[in-house]
Amino acid sequence: MLFRKTLPALGLLGLLALGTGCNDFLDVNTDPLNPTQVESPLLLAATQAAMSTYLGQSVNGLSQPTSAIMQQLVNTRIGSYTLTGQSFENEWAGLYTDALSNNEQIIRQSTASQQWAYVGIAQIQKAYIFSQMVDMWGDIPYSEALQGAANRAPRYDDDAQIYDDLFRLLDEGIANLAKDPSSTISGDLIYNGNLTRWRQLASTIKLKMYNQVRLVRNVQQPVAALLAAGDLLPSGADFEFRYGASTQPDNRNLGFIGDYANSGRENSINPRFFQLMKSRTDPRIPYYFYNQVTSSVAQTVDFQDGKFISTRFGSVGPNAATNNSSLRTLQGLYPIGGKYDNNSGGLATQSSGKGVVAQHFLPFFSRKFIEAELQLTVLSNPAAARQAYEDGIRAAFDKVNAIATADGSPVISATSINNYVTAALTRYTNAATDTDKLRLIMTEKYIASFGSGLDLYTDYRRTNLAPVIVSADDDNDAQTVATGPFPLRLPYRQSDLLANPNAPAQVNVATDRVFWDPN
Repeated sequence: MLFRKTLPALGLLGLLALGTGCNDFLDVNTDPLNPTQVESPLLLAATQAAMSTYLGQSVNGLSQPTSAIMQQLVNTRIGSYTLTGQSFENEWAGLYTDALSNNEQIIRQSTASQQWAYVGIAQIQKAYIFSQMVDMWGDIPYSEALQGAANRAPRYDDDAQIYDDLFRLLDEGIANLAKDPSSTISGDLIYNGNLTRWRQLASTIKLKMYNQVRLVRNVQQPVAALLAAGDLLPSGADFEFRYGASTQPDNRNLGFIGDYANSGRENSINPRFFQLMKSRTDPRIPYYFYNQVTSSVAQTVDFQDGKFISTRFGSVGPNAATNNSSLRTLQGLYPIGGKYDNNSGGLATQSSGKGVVAQHFLPFFSRKFIEAELQLTVLSNPAAARQAYEDGIRAAFDKVNAIATADGSPVISATSINNYVTAALTRYTNAATDTDKLRLIMTEKYIASFGSGLDLYTDYRRTNLAPVIVSADDDNDAQTVATGPFPLRLPYRQSDLLANPNAPAQVNVATDRVFWDPN
């Protein structure tokens, strides 16, 4: 049994109720049929908590390592691309055994009881989770997964075929929501039973997936239809998992627990990300990063820029291994509910912030940046792309200000926002080519999406456009060295490859690509 300590209390409650056991032959096949007495509301809450844990910005979540791959964080678990079959053991197993198995049980028992709204929500969640897993790993167990004792050795399905079926699954989910639109839903920690929001989310996930496959399929017609229908997530309806302030049990943001409650700290901020924002005089810096030092006096560290202290990605410098946990700059109020940087500094502890900021999956600003990319590259409408680009930037600032307001911290002024947006639009207008315009869209999405590393990693592999250097060997710094190639996909969980006779060989992360990546 893998030790997954950081699952939030609600998810842990569901996990304990399901009793997955420690002697399972293959974790992806934990039998979802055993817990016949667990009701759908409890399963729904457990699934959503597990989804946040294993997709999120935490020690057991995929967002943390992919944020490190994409140079927003520096994390020793990733190193400088030191990836093996053990690197993502917890994430892979947790998504299958905690999130997807609970979710599958909702589909099965709610279909039997004809509680169609629960079925629809669970189908939409299933499509989202599997789409993210395909984006990370490519071919994975899908059609034969989650069958428990009926199939202990599921085949690894073709990633393109899984995507095809996920579009079908989203349509089924939308249809099932419509069968009983007045249903009262309990246990929904994301939309509180609002079926309109779940329908809009399903359409937005479809738009995201069409964007993902646009280089290998003609998606003009379905993209145009989705945008024309307008039934997408509106402002204020972000797809996210909200955390609580309780410490007994601890329901705070798991990234906050890792970097604030844990005095050893999980992460450093990648200096390249900080320098990108600094170069733009980005007013979000004190919301994104918290500097623990109280002055700019030089410290014995690997990297320092004023009060900003970190370690370079792949550093082999003389201070690379120095313990800087009491000095390093941390993730701030955004994205993990840490401390807003009021420039006074101070050692960060679990009392330095509330840790209640939500784990973002698909926020409104991300939807607008997706639209901007599609308008530019698929619909050939640069004017509409420019508008969506502006909408995305403004929505990203709105998100930061909403978090600041809830925290009781100062908000970014309208003047500062307008100045930033004006500069961004000027860059867009002056961009000579569509590729240059797309680079600007992806850069603003990259900055806005701090805390959502999966989509950043996917965006880069799709577009080949990154606002920062992605390899330590490409920066002309003799003291930073990559220990492996940039991964084009994540390695499989080695335990499953050994246990499943139908599993493929381990992937070559330097050469094996996900189907939507023709580069």
